[in-house]
Amino acid sequence: MKTMAIDIKGMTCGGCVVAVRNVLSRQAGVSNVHVEVGTAKVDVDDASAREAAIREAITKAGFEVSAIEAS
Repeated sequence: MKTMAIDIKGMTCGGCVVAVRNVLSRQAGVSNVHVEVGTAKVDVDDASAREAAIREAITKAGFEVSAIEAS
């Protein structure tokens, strides 16, 4: 299990936070989703979580991923 910190552009309100939280919660291998305006932190299972799928889900929700850092 590792943690991903995601910088997200275009989030401006609580509704944005809810939208991003919802799309992240539906991603395979993602748990412990914490979202604030502009950022998200999630725990991911290395075997099933895919960075590209996470990036795509956030983009489809109408936001831009500026960076993803894994630790």
